Amino acid sequence: MKKTYTFFIPIFLLVTLFSFTLQAQITCDSVGVIIDDSFEDYNEGALGPQSDHWTTWSGTEGGNEDGIVNQEFANNGLQSFKIQGEADGGPQDVLLQLGDRTTGTYILEWRMYILETLAAYFNIQHFEAMPGEEFAIEVDLTSDGTGFLSAGAVDVKEFSFPNDSWFRVRFIIDMDADLTYFYVDGDMIHSWPISWVADEESGTKQLGAVDFYPIDDNYWFYVDDVYFAEIPSPTGNNYCHLATPIDVGTYSIGELECFGAGFTIRSAGQGQAGAWYSYTPSEDGVMTVSSCGGGGDSRFWVFSGGCENMVIEGVNDDMCETSEPGGSEYASYTQVLVSAGETYLICWDDIWEDGNFDFNLEFTADTPADGNFCEYAIAVEPGTYTIDIIDGYGAVSGPNIGHFGSSTTPYAQSEWYSYTPTDDGMMTVQNCGLTTEDTRLWIYEGECGIENIQLIASNDDECELQSQILDIPVTAGTTYYIEWDSETLNAPGFDWELIFDVIEDVPETEFEATFELSPNPASEVVFIKFELPQTSDLSIDLFSNTGKLLTNKQVENMSNGFVEFDTSDLPPGLYFVQIRDDHNAVTRKFVVE
Repeated sequence: MKKTYTFFIPIFLLVTLFSFTLQAQITCDSVGVIIDDSFEDYNEGALGPQSDHWTTWSGTEGGNEDGIVNQEFANNGLQSFKIQGEADGGPQDVLLQLGDRTTGTYILEWRMYILETLAAYFNIQHFEAMPGEEFAIEVDLTSDGTGFLSAGAVDVKEFSFPNDSWFRVRFIIDMDADLTYFYVDGDMIHSWPISWVADEESGTKQLGAVDFYPIDDNYWFYVDDVYFAEIPSPTGNNYCHLATPIDVGTYSIGELECFGAGFTIRSAGQGQAGAWYSYTPSEDGVMTVSSCGGGGDSRFWVFSGGCENMVIEGVNDDMCETSEPGGSEYASYTQVLVSAGETYLICWDDIWEDGNFDFNLEFTADTPADGNFCEYAIAVEPGTYTIDIIDGYGAVSGPNIGHFGSSTTPYAQSEWYSYTPTDDGMMTVQNCGLTTEDTRLWIYEGECGIENIQLIASNDDECELQSQILDIPVTAGTTYYIEWDSETLNAPGFDWELIFDVIEDVPETEFEATFELSPNPASEVVFIKFELPQTSDLSIDLFSNTGKLLTNKQVENMSNGFVEFDTSDLPPGLYFVQIRDDHNAVTRKFVVE
């Protein structure tokens, strides 16, 4: 009896200790979940009294300051919690308590829903029990879909987010390395030391609480699926700040695992793991990155600016030929213009596969062929031109990757041209009737570079498989970039033409003179005032600068009055209003700022 009793105790203790060890072990596949809150187990009403990790700024729970569990919107299930502002801000002020963490690595995320025309705000506090002592960051999500991050400096980073849909806010926070990564809607926005405060590069290295607060009555938003967990400390090169320096050569990527490495993440989680490398050329030239022949379905990104201020210089998915030994048509290839002494980051992610493939880095100081990059665009005048072959790897059209949608991404090679008119006028670019090739056409203005250049018009399959953009208004002295591309590698060339017509100062017709458009530029609304000699029926269309019909309004049996278009939700840019009756038409252009 004594032997049995003595033997039973060690076994029990051993099992208990073994279970505790397993539970305490933090791995990529078994993280230490601290908060996993879908709000489905709460009753509708005040949030704080129902939870041990939600409270208010003052600590008083159950009153007007508390969050509101509701069934108006939900990301999953039926419920979320709501912040609804009042004229002078508040009275709601809701804290998610994170435990004053000073060591370890964490993932913190939630989903947000912001109705169109409304806004949202949150901040992170360094001290859980002393809100207001140190604001680690502040994030303002404004009604036009633009967000502003204050972290070490006010409005240090501007970004976009979607209105009227659920999107994810994510932080990867390494307390030991004093570093955090911030993602919105799957895209990495910025990284910085978590010890900083919102407007200064100093502070306390501690993670206290998230504060959700409505600044005024326009701040009305919903939060769901809040998740906070401890994850393994960064190792190897699976985070940006641990990028492996490399030179020209071939490299093997092992298994892609864990969190925070990916630049952009699918809703299902793909893209959150990866491998980071860095390359610093000693000369100006062209860097080529390729996994063709590596045997994997891959995607990669190239950045300048370092981890703190990443600027996309190149990105590719599915650009290889199957003739490569052991290759995959879903492998990746691109070329990027690089500058001597600047460090470029290369991130391979797990959007499709978990790694285990090779990639190659090459460099040449040779001058690129004319037309292969925006920076080497071929200057043209009105006329007809011949593309011999589309073989440039500097496509900007390619990064429209649709990583939240289809698994097939239409990457392209392209050829670049530029045109700088000497007069104001109308520009037409097209290849209808000049070829049988399947083409796409893009027109830009601004500076070359994926994140700098501005798309002003595009077209695909306007006439059979060919492309056409008609009568774009252009301004004297402004350079416009024309990009032709094809989804077929090394596609055969074709003829295309550029037509330009000077805008002449001609007297308005009687019909044209009856219409006035104001204000111009517009911000909230634009009015079309008319005074016709007799009653008439009018059709009034509002178009984007790409020719897309945005809305139509009808006027019946009237001789004078006005029509109003709401422009408050339109992105800044050029727009057109076309007014028609049974016999006449007039077009007015205006700018939204």
